[in-house]
Amino acid sequence: MAFESKGTVSSPQLALFEGFAKPTEYNILRPIHYLGSKLRVSDAICNAVEAVDPTARSVCDLFSGSGTMAYALSRKRNVVAVDIQEYSRVLCSAVLSSGNIPNSIVEQVCSEMRTSENYAQLAYAVEPLARLEADRIGQATRGNLEPLCDLLDQGSILGFEQRVDRSASASVREAVADTIQRLADLGLSQGPKAQVTRYFGGIYFSYKQAAQLDSILEAITVVGPEQHDVFLAAALSTASEIVNTIGKQFAQPLRPRNGQGIAKRHLVGKIYRDRSFDAFDVYEMWLKRYLAIPWSEGKHTVLRKDYREALQCLPEDVGVVYADPPYTRDHYSRYYHVLETLCLRDNPPVSTIRIHGETRYSRGFYRLVRHQSPFCIKSQAPAAFSSLFKAVKRLRVPLVLSYSPFDAKAGARPRLMTIDAIQALASQEFHHVQVVPAGPLAHNKLNSSEHNVGTSQDAEILIICRP
Repeated sequence: MAFESKGTVSSPQLALFEGFAKPTEYNILRPIHYLGSKLRVSDAICNAVEAVDPTARSVCDLFSGSGTMAYALSRKRNVVAVDIQEYSRVLCSAVLSSGNIPNSIVEQVCSEMRTSENYAQLAYAVEPLARLEADRIGQATRGNLEPLCDLLDQGSILGFEQRVDRSASASVREAVADTIQRLADLGLSQGPKAQVTRYFGGIYFSYKQAAQLDSILEAITVVGPEQHDVFLAAALSTASEIVNTIGKQFAQPLRPRNGQGIAKRHLVGKIYRDRSFDAFDVYEMWLKRYLAIPWSEGKHTVLRKDYREALQCLPEDVGVVYADPPYTRDHYSRYYHVLETLCLRDNPPVSTIRIHGETRYSRGFYRLVRHQSPFCIKSQAPAAFSSLFKAVKRLRVPLVLSYSPFDAKAGARPRLMTIDAIQALASQEFHHVQVVPAGPLAHNKLNSSEHNVGTSQDAEILIICRP
């Protein structure tokens, strides 16, 4: 039986989803909205890899991120995809998988997520908040924004578990308290089954969407380890698609008011649209998308390791390394911490801040322990690049490195290292170092225009290093 979506996504939402999920002109899947994605320069990178190593040996994709380049490179070579984040391992594993998942398993998961007792319990638990949310979004569409701002600012379940926020309205306090009590009565106050609901419900997703994501994650626990990553990757893609933030990233929830405390009316339509997505419907469409990937026949490897550790244990047949390290002070883990938590399902401690003498959870509910890349720390970046170059040199293979130049006149986000400085470090280890353009590219900044700065239209170069 062919797998078909059973959902009823409205036409406008379906059009938005299809625009995100359809193959691009480069015929490469984009699993999630990703900061600094190489989707539009993937052909140039693949061509550079072919030029420095025409023998078609394996390629190591060293900072593999969303898996876009790993998939692009897999069309002609075996790939060793490396990243220190678990969400990246899952995405790369899914796009490099051999497929062959029986329809019976797909149908079992899609039925279980909708009809399980776990979802019935979660839906019951969040019903007070979901009902309040729907009412306040309705009020906002009719011009009364303050009740919705109150809920968005104060409606965190995890936040209320830490401390009751007396600045919230009585109706919000009552609905959150009711939901917390229902979760406790059902034995869902701890453990993974209500993780998304407790941590991110009402913050990054609607309360109903959060419960649906929890149900999806629980449903796929029945899938065997060889196929599990495909199902989990579809859940990550779903979360990235429906998240209610500017730029579809997880660095920070929406701020419903400006610096003067005035409600942002222009956000109402986005809030209504994003929180209207049915996570089950979107998940089925994403799962169908993954199952339709034209799998390569190569033998690929996915490693969750630090780049230094990975370079010490690569297979002997690796003939070229492609590296796309970070180049600003923005730690990627902050943009994808929600996806990391969805993968690990570990109920992590959350970072805190001090406000008026009180300790509160950070607005973004970031994992307390997150990877901090040395490439994003000014004092550590030179040594990080140096260690990268030395490690690849020891392999006696060429290196293709992506980097984005810094145009100070355009007010671009400052880079921690200049191209000249990186080239100088590379020249200490490699005999030939060449800087070439990768073609016009303006990175998606994943932020509102008033809070970020421009990027050059020539925002990507390749540093080709040959032994």
